[in-house]
Amino acid sequence: MGIYELEENGRRPAVRLLHTSDLHVGSDVYADDALQGLDAVLASARQNEADALLIAGDLFDNKRVSDAMVDKVLADLGALGKPVVVLPGNHDTLLTTAWKSPKLPPNLKLMRTDGADMVFVAELGLALWGRPVYDHHPGNRPMADLPPRPQGCWYVPMAHGLFMDGPVDEFRSSPITTAEIAEADCDYVALGHVHALREVSQNGVTAYYSGAPSGSQTRTAIVVDLDPQAGVRVSPFVLR
Repeated sequence: MGIYELEENGRRPAVRLLHTSDLHVGSDVYADDALQGLDAVLASARQNEADALLIAGDLFDNKRVSDAMVDKVLADLGALGKPVVVLPGNHDTLLTTAWKSPKLPPNLKLMRTDGADMVFVAELGLALWGRPVYDHHPGNRPMADLPPRPQGCWYVPMAHGLFMDGPVDEFRSSPITTAEIAEADCDYVALGHVHALREVSQNGVTAYYSGAPSGSQTRTAIVVDLDPQAGVRVSPFVLR
């Protein structure tokens, strides 16, 4: 089923997403734990029968991650057999400045355009937008200039940055404002950068940080159900 077919018949399929972020594979601090976090995310995607996996930044921790580790991660994501959409975060220099363009598995969509990317998953009637972090500084605005909702689709922006509940701190990098969330014409905003589960919904727009699957915080992820009748249902859970 294609995007324009959805627009014509006015129906969107029910879609289940698994939202995660901040895996930090290759971390100098918790290397083994980061890999276990990835395994837990993939296991949860299968157990929850997710239609797609969203990784909202910091899949990798640094550009020193070995080629062998990159190959393993890509193979594991490919083996999921469902669409995987990756938005590079501020730690993902391996995917931006130092990337050697390995062959991606066919189910993996990498938002790599310096500016912003729009990804369509036609079989799910799903459109995703995101601005990869090429320069983590106060002038980088992960949610600025969000394009209009594509017709006939579920619409999920992904953003990696720091939500500011109040005036923007001119010294904090990659800020996301309350207005940018509140004015987003979308179904769900998948956020990364904060390692703890956090809801930042505004003006009826559902927006969450998924938390991280490894590290010192409680290890969490989110199942997001997009249903044509019931609307959006968010189900955070603790990873095992």
